[in-house]
Amino acid sequence: MDGEFVIPGIILGNVFIGVQPPRGGHERIRDSKVYHSKDLPPHHQYLAFYYWIREIFEADVVIHLGTHGTLEFMPGKEVGLSDECWPDVLIGETPHIYVYHVTNPSEMAIAKRRSYAYVITHGTPAFADAGLYGEYAEVERLLDEYYEADGESKTRIAEIMKEKCSELNIEFEDFDELREYVHEMKRSVIPKGLHILGEVWNDEEILNYILFVLRKDLEVKSLHRIIAESRGIDYDKIDGKAFEEIEKEAKGILAEVLKKGDLSKYKDEELRRTLSYALDLAERIRKSDEISGILKALNGKYIEPRLAGDPIRTPEVFPTGTHGYTFDARLIPSEAAMIRGAKIAEETIKAYYEKHGKYPETVGVVLWGFETAQTRGETIGQILHYLGVRIVRKEGPWAPELEVIPLEELGRPRIDVLVTICGIFRDIFPNLVELIDHAFKKVAELDEGPEENYVKKHLGDGKKPYRIFGPKPGAYNTRLTDIIETSEWSSEKELAKAYIEDMMYAYGEDVHGEEAAEEFIDNLKNVEMICQIRSSAEYEITDLDHYYEFFGGLKRAVEDLVGKNVDAYWVNSLENKIKVRSSEDAIDFAARTRILNPAWIEGMIEHGYDGVREISKRIEYLLGHSALTGVSEWIWNKVCDTYIFDEELRRRMEKENPWAVYEIVKRLYEAYKRGYWSADQEKIEKLREIAGEIESELEEMAE
Repeated sequence: MDGEFVIPGIILGNVFIGVQPPRGGHERIRDSKVYHSKDLPPHHQYLAFYYWIREIFEADVVIHLGTHGTLEFMPGKEVGLSDECWPDVLIGETPHIYVYHVTNPSEMAIAKRRSYAYVITHGTPAFADAGLYGEYAEVERLLDEYYEADGESKTRIAEIMKEKCSELNIEFEDFDELREYVHEMKRSVIPKGLHILGEVWNDEEILNYILFVLRKDLEVKSLHRIIAESRGIDYDKIDGKAFEEIEKEAKGILAEVLKKGDLSKYKDEELRRTLSYALDLAERIRKSDEISGILKALNGKYIEPRLAGDPIRTPEVFPTGTHGYTFDARLIPSEAAMIRGAKIAEETIKAYYEKHGKYPETVGVVLWGFETAQTRGETIGQILHYLGVRIVRKEGPWAPELEVIPLEELGRPRIDVLVTICGIFRDIFPNLVELIDHAFKKVAELDEGPEENYVKKHLGDGKKPYRIFGPKPGAYNTRLTDIIETSEWSSEKELAKAYIEDMMYAYGEDVHGEEAAEEFIDNLKNVEMICQIRSSAEYEITDLDHYYEFFGGLKRAVEDLVGKNVDAYWVNSLENKIKVRSSEDAIDFAARTRILNPAWIEGMIEHGYDGVREISKRIEYLLGHSALTGVSEWIWNKVCDTYIFDEELRRRMEKENPWAVYEIVKRLYEAYKRGYWSADQEKIEKLREIAGEIESELEEMAE
């Protein structure tokens, strides 16, 4: 005001601690030209903030703390920035250290390329089993009784369980399916709260983490598989009860080995290799030293480079506090990712075929840099397998070639694919954009009929063979997260329109960001099934706004164009057994294991202000899913009862962060007003009353 700029922060001697100014698109502003802008430059206060740091405070170095800020996503060239690109203008020549989440190597690469960052990794929260709570624990107890009972008592227990499951909105075909679902809930991995910089997990947390890692075959054989095979059990077909028994034995063995460090009692060579791997991993975790990593960077000392990625999928990330880097893009997709991707393609086709009695002609796939860097290309393998193409490397690992799979071997038609990418994938994997585009062209040129080659079937009338679409050059995502966050929208049609406008740019071997609205819409109209892979244990479908943005945005755009629901599958590829769920079932599962789970809630509240803010963000993401993906009404009822009508929990959260609690109330009311939650008037009046109380408290605090 009065010609001056506010520089938010405090000065402590020769250190300035500041809060990066808002980007400009998230405030509740009414000018639609601003909040819908795809090319919004930094506003004057944002410019002043970095100018003051460089020229007035004269900082020797800038540290950006946490994943991620907005500097590296400012308008400008994708790579090789000039002095006319906003990230270059803002950071200038000031050395830049970025303390970054180890699980996110794709955006880490963007921070390096577009803001000249030297990255130091920080870890994730510790992990725990979701466990069972309340009525879910009661269902498990009844299941145990059911399988032990007979006659009339078995029938009575079955009736009680059906009644309880109806109350819990759990649908199942038979009790074996219900038991598997309950056990999957119980063993689902969840993060315990948030990570504190510099903290290293305790012995129990290390034990639990390594136990989760060794559920799956990595560079060593799964400990659980070794135990299962010793009992004559097929680990790939194991049921929940048997898994629990094996998990208990595995935990006992690991606990002893990690405590004593002695493998002499174990004679089996395969088991010794796995346990030796566990000992090495535990040692690397304990060596994590994030604060020292930052200090080394400040002193210009050498810092060990280390692969970044999801800790459960990629244990090589430890120790953290090192210099993170992304897996070599030229080696993607890896052989393992091709095999897993083909399996995912077949599982999703099977789910669709069993429901509809025919193959989908076009599948819409969400392809992220985040997932590709973590899985080393499972979605690439999935896309190629839909097309009936595979990769061979006759001249070494860095020279992938495409080979067509004969129709006789494929056993089905070649399925067309609409590939939607984010800006990060475009920037860090341009070789894969070309590879996929080449695969489409190769399939389109085959001497096959339209009923056995859906790519050819959809290429009539001289249409351009575009199949890969994403944000325009220099942009990284859509406006959907801004629009949902600000509540500045009136209908789902408006959201679908924004998605299409922001994602209608074609990419390929000889095209880079060409505006192709007509071709994009034509492709969308052909989509009969969509899917996305979940690649990180830390994030479920409800834990990132980008999931409703890209996955939900694609679903809503297709449905808006064709006027009917489209099948959407969420694929969990974190364990040996691939799990395919409908989008609605995936959101239900995430709500049960995380958002409504007392263990997850307590973990968040332990982190005070930030933890309650994270809870509030999950409710915002639920609203985004309601608008774009679809959310069961029972979830909104439970969110209201759990967070707002449970006075004890609400007061605890208000004590830490009343603003976030008020946001939860507002999101609940917005869900009601938009028709996603048909709450009765008594409940809405109570909600309004609580909103008024919190609003009065906030006004008093402001005064």
